[in-house]
Amino acid sequence: MNITFTAMDANKQATCSAPLNPGDIPGAVPYQHNIQSGDTLTLAGNSGVYHILTLIGGQARFLSGGRDDLIAERATYVPAPDQDVTIQAETAVSLFEIQWQIAPGDTAELAAFQTRFPVIQPYRLAKQYRDRNKSDKTISRVIIEQRTIPRFAMGSVETFGPDCVKAHDHPMLDQYFFSFPENDAFITIEGEPYRMLGNQLLYIPLGSLHGVDVVQKKHCHYMWIDFMVDETAMHRLDTAHIATGTMRTLEEET
Repeated sequence: MNITFTAMDANKQATCSAPLNPGDIPGAVPYQHNIQSGDTLTLAGNSGVYHILTLIGGQARFLSGGRDDLIAERATYVPAPDQDVTIQAETAVSLFEIQWQIAPGDTAELAAFQTRFPVIQPYRLAKQYRDRNKSDKTISRVIIEQRTIPRFAMGSVETFGPDCVKAHDHPMLDQYFFSFPENDAFITIEGEPYRMLGNQLLYIPLGSLHGVDVVQKKHCHYMWIDFMVDETAMHRLDTAHIATGTMRTLEEET
């Protein structure tokens, strides 16, 4: 079984970019970007990919399509695929990116869903949902809802120990987990536990049975990143992710 585990160095003292786990999922390449205060990073449009950028730490201006958006909190930003995006670091910035290859038919899907670029999702305002694999105290969020970006969805799981996410599989969804800096949990894949600390990227092999265990007083906080293999993937997300209509925080549960 091919289980790829990579740590992202969020403390580098130089502006740099590097791919993470290339080749795990067809059409997808994760990247880390560290931008020092006062520096800029430009990602070119017209490259045939969506640039799905999550600001993990720091404060930056995102310039694309004639807009200038100052983002000073954890958030996800997706520019229009045909537009360059320049990130100007106001402070030292840590960015996690998924580059997701555009496929035939995407233009029609974007039009049908009426996706408006840039997509900007502050993390604290992400829609919360429940599903059957998680406990009542777990906070689950949808960061990029299915259909916003074709064949893609992204969300998060947050809880404190003791807790768990029940073992489950989904052969219709290829998946990464990315841990926020504060994460400390055990990811179990086919019965084998892997400790996942902050700023780590884990590939969940397609169709594998996987779950999460969190020990007493530890903070579990990671993103799930889904790539849809077939048509049943959309149905699973539509039916398994039930909006709560509430906005809870972990502090309210402790």
